[in-house]
Amino acid sequence: MRRRQKDIWDQPWVPVAAVVGVIAVIAIAVFFFLGSGGSEGTPAATVSTGTTSSGSTVVASGKLNPSAVKELPTVSVPGDGVFVKVSYLGSYSGEYGMAGSMLAVKDSGERVYEIENANGTVSATFRKIDPSTKPHELSVEIWKDGKVLKYEKNTSQYGEVRIDYSL
Repeated sequence: MRRRQKDIWDQPWVPVAAVVGVIAVIAIAVFFFLGSGGSEGTPAATVSTGTTSSGSTVVASGKLNPSAVKELPTVSVPGDGVFVKVSYLGSYSGEYGMAGSMLAVKDSGERVYEIENANGTVSATFRKIDPSTKPHELSVEIWKDGKVLKYEKNTSQYGEVRIDYSL
């Protein structure tokens, strides 16, 4: 006669442990994907922006340590003279100035470039260096004595902005 071999499922605690294990895995997955389920109904992270007394922009998140908040400097254009202001989140290159004395730059962020002894037509051509597919705006402005004279922008990938203004 053949003896029956012991099966692990014959033990009374094994099916109970399997069911408890499956329920625990489901509970952990629900907790992980849906969060703690707090009754306040607040979002996982809150973001706010503001300006400081110095005019700098502050970006803060409700989940960040207050010491981790960084100020983003703003660039101001001087009140006297002729300037080209360029703003772009990524990298750009270009030329600016007067015919015959164009200066080449390669930079990123928000910058102001002075055009000394400006008379005649001021020109500026800037292009995005990075292939950003997001609609980040490259903007170029010509300023004189604290006022914007002309403004152009481009949001396309590797976009270019050309701007001319006769003083």
